[in-house]
Amino acid sequence: MDLKTLKATIKRNFIIQLRAYPKHFFIGNLLTGLYTAISAYFMYHLFFKGNMKSSFADYAGTEDYMSFVIVGTAVYIYVVRTCLNVSRSLITELREGTLESVMIAPFRRVQYFLGNMLQQVITTSGEVLIMVLFSIPFGLKFSNFNALSFVFSFVLVLFAFFSISMILACIMLHFRDTYISQNTLFALLFLLCGITFPYQYLPKSIQWISKIIPVTDAVTLIRSAVLLGQGIGEQMDRMVYLFILSSVYCFVGFKLMEKIEGTALEKIHG
Repeated sequence: MDLKTLKATIKRNFIIQLRAYPKHFFIGNLLTGLYTAISAYFMYHLFFKGNMKSSFADYAGTEDYMSFVIVGTAVYIYVVRTCLNVSRSLITELREGTLESVMIAPFRRVQYFLGNMLQQVITTSGEVLIMVLFSIPFGLKFSNFNALSFVFSFVLVLFAFFSISMILACIMLHFRDTYISQNTLFALLFLLCGITFPYQYLPKSIQWISKIIPVTDAVTLIRSAVLLGQGIGEQMDRMVYLFILSSVYCFVGFKLMEKIEGTALEKIHG
């Protein structure tokens, strides 16, 4: 199999990141996760006085609020890094004046976007690992960790994030905007997808929106494998649902991308 596009994309992105963002971007993302963990710690111990309503355990499956928030935050960091950097890859090419050259070259869309995705996963994994280690003193526990279920869920979760990034890429490239679209999306994901609290606390009229966003079930899968120790069989229904939902997102994203690329090239020439 010819993977030249994928390998070249990963290599180029690492070169850019090491030369243009050697420390600051890494530290900035790391601090974001740590700030969330620290704020949750003070909220739990000072505001909640270490007590949670019984409904929290019913919805979350655990009474461990700190682990619930920290794991959710770790997954959210993956959401932001992968969706943001994969989705804005083509609009970055447009702004740098290289989009036309990319289209003329032997451009394999799947390999190009997967290259961006894999590079971000490798970089983000380092950030999340450090964040997790620093979060252990704040109450993070892995007493019921199911390794096999976690690995299987993690791969599926990455596919879900990749599918979302394709939809976001279409929006960014069509409107030639990254700031408003990305920040609006990430704010909604943080609110609707159960990052720091179970989405069941949301009004019933809004919960259906949470269920059609892949991030919601992605976070639940990881939490179930890491905190509850649920195996693949116990999570199979949710895994199948997430795979189907993500496949729909991915299919729609690539179909839209083919049309929007042509429109973007037309706008370049006025």
